[in-house]
Amino acid sequence: MRGWRWGGGLLVGCASALLMAACGSAPSSPTPPSSNGGGVVTPPANTPPVISSITTSATRAEVDTDVTLTATVTDAETPVGQLQFAWTVAAGTITGQGAKVVWHTPKDNATPADYTATLTVTETFGSATTGGSQQQSVSSQSPVVRVHNSPKELGDLSVRFLSDFANSGIPPAVCVRDFSDSCSGKKDELADITENRSHFVILDSNLRLKSVRVKSDNTHADMTVACAFSSRIIKCDSGDLKCVVGSVSNVAGDCALTGLYEQQRWWLCESHFTPNATLAPGFDKFLRR
Repeated sequence: MRGWRWGGGLLVGCASALLMAACGSAPSSPTPPSSNGGGVVTPPANTPPVISSITTSATRAEVDTDVTLTATVTDAETPVGQLQFAWTVAAGTITGQGAKVVWHTPKDNATPADYTATLTVTETFGSATTGGSQQQSVSSQSPVVRVHNSPKELGDLSVRFLSDFANSGIPPAVCVRDFSDSCSGKKDELADITENRSHFVILDSNLRLKSVRVKSDNTHADMTVACAFSSRIIKCDSGDLKCVVGSVSNVAGDCALTGLYEQQRWWLCESHFTPNATLAPGFDKFLRR
């Protein structure tokens, strides 16, 4: 009986081991790559790269300057250094490679203009033993960078305003369309042009931009335009004995203007006139000083 118990225990132990193995309780082993039945191994699923963010060193830039573009990229299977980076922008040039490059803004394009950089990251994975190499790409865009040619924009605003003023057929409200509503100069300028229109007709003008100076804060500027106007008096104020209706004279001097940057563009703020000679009788009210 004892021998049978020993033998029975041995048989039972072996049966138990076989049962455990059949029930999946035996120690696990790594799952081999799956096969499609034809002997070709199917590679494990590959996750694409992830572009977490793209940052720019500036959101506002001048033409012909540099902006740094920096991307944060990760990939579960491939080191970032082995990924391919392709940067594109509609204008300008990009130097460098990888996750950090420099974009040189275009010099001659019209401004103001908005630009975004597009980054495409490509991962190459796989081998001949896993069905050959494959590629997977993802793309993302940078924040908008607004590009200005501030000296040109401010000069154009100044000359356009004075050109409108020199055309007596243009309503005063149209003349001040490029003045900021936040500047008291807009209200003053509107009143001055309205007064000028009621007393004078401008016959001819000559305008020449002399200087534009953008201040260090990049939100204020000073402009000077050499301006000359030939005009005729059409109305005299009561009691102004020096004023003669029909008189024609030339008024010349410097038109000094100020600029203000807000709402992502330049605006005019104030304008003042400094004559370069004594004005003829009746023309002392032609422009506000």
